[in-house]
Amino acid sequence: MDALPNLKAADVNSYVVVLEKIRDSGLLERSDIDITARMGDIQERAKQVTAQWYETKLAELQSAPGVNRALPLLLMTDELEKAAKLLDKRFPEPALGYGHLLRPFFVISWPDLFLYRQIDIVSLFVEITVPYLVTEIQNSQKRLFDSSMNGPVSDVPIQDIFALYRRTKVMLDVHQAFCPQ
Repeated sequence: MDALPNLKAADVNSYVVVLEKIRDSGLLERSDIDITARMGDIQERAKQVTAQWYETKLAELQSAPGVNRALPLLLMTDELEKAAKLLDKRFPEPALGYGHLLRPFFVISWPDLFLYRQIDIVSLFVEITVPYLVTEIQNSQKRLFDSSMNGPVSDVPIQDIFALYRRTKVMLDVHQAFCPQ
């Protein structure tokens, strides 16, 4: 999981099979293992790895020579969209999941309630990277605006500012689609 955007389904399938066998065996119900907490730990680790990837990628893009300060942010939107699409293709369904079957004892006619906690790799990736991107753009807003107003030949073409606005809107739509809450 050290390179979340490069993660493949084959990398996690063997673990998923083992977890499903353990779940199906009933071993978890007979032990004091808090699987919900472990799933939360996996989610937190995925978020940490995603944040590290984002920071490394942005630093790499910003280290390229040039005066156009909007270009690294535009390239970052491309990287985020490309990585999200790749992860969505590799993980169309949540990667891991665990369910608890609950039978209400006070009403016999109710169907069994099934609580399911899932790890959606794409949602975790988008949940972290898009807010990071928006924060970076907000922090760069004044510099970008000032650089786009430097006389007849500006450091940042105004077209790049508008392109960054459009790309940010697309990324916010992706965020809304994968993280509706």
